[in-house]
Amino acid sequence: MRWVLLLSLLACSEQKKARKLDPDLIRVSSDARMRTDKVGSGEFEDTATFVLVEATNDAGEGAYVTLGGQLNDSAKNKVADLTMASLWIPAHATRAYALVDTERKPRPQAVAATILMRGAQVPVAPPTAHVEDIHQFPDQGRIVANGMLVNDADREGVVEVIAVFHDKDHRPMTRPFQMVDIAPRNSTTVQFVGPVGSVDADIYVGDMAY
Repeated sequence: MRWVLLLSLLACSEQKKARKLDPDLIRVSSDARMRTDKVGSGEFEDTATFVLVEATNDAGEGAYVTLGGQLNDSAKNKVADLTMASLWIPAHATRAYALVDTERKPRPQAVAATILMRGAQVPVAPPTAHVEDIHQFPDQGRIVANGMLVNDADREGVVEVIAVFHDKDHRPMTRPFQMVDIAPRNSTTVQFVGPVGSVDADIYVGDMAY
């Protein structure tokens, strides 16, 4: 009986480990948008070239998906590497990434980007915060979006809340974010104002610290 119990416990332990998701279930959009603008905020603000690109999770379960890549010149030579970034993508959902030049510099010679899917992992448990009850409405030629950030954890946390605004062709235009302090088992309203020309938006969580 002891061995049966031990084997059962080991099996449960194995089931609780994070595991890799089939990379073929992640689709990276082919219409990445390259921009040079301000990144970061306050003393950490720089002007740098970055790429807005979206990934879709076609699996029936959520996963943390990591993208990376490089900037290329007109001869398809590498100009600079892009930072790797990971986002939680629920099943059958899409998320926008902002992949920034690793040296946080403007790259006027860059004309295109190569985006690579670096990994997809199904965690033991989903993130402990999420955004729900999202609403968007037009305002003077742009979209304003708001939602409810919910902290499911028993601890106070700082949550990165990200919005993405799309144009009429559904290409990402901007990807603003807020760092929100939130109490345990609590919720708070978040709001983002899109650029002129935006026609729809989404809001979701990024990094979390507890």
